[in-house]
Amino acid sequence: MPKGYLIAQVNVTNPEAYAEYGRVAGALLKAAGARQILNADSAIVVEGRPKARTVIFEFDSLDAAKAFWNSTEYQASIALRQNAAVGDFILVEGAV
Repeated sequence: MPKGYLIAQVNVTNPEAYAEYGRVAGALLKAAGARQILNADSAIVVEGRPKARTVIFEFDSLDAAKAFWNSTEYQASIALRQNAAVGDFILVEGAV
């Protein structure tokens, strides 16, 4: 079964508040069985205008990634992030 991925590109606007979001979301990600496979604050942009921070989390499946994203607990944590960063978030299925 292909893995599922959460890809986040974020510009942090309030580091202290974002750190709190990171603590809360990190615990939820761990509980969901997610594994962080990329956290690049120093990516080399060769084309386009991505955000400053790119993070990728791997889940056992796309369904598991969706379940995490749609969980009541994670949805409640989004308010912490909205006052601390702007970003783009994508759920995607990996190759077999």
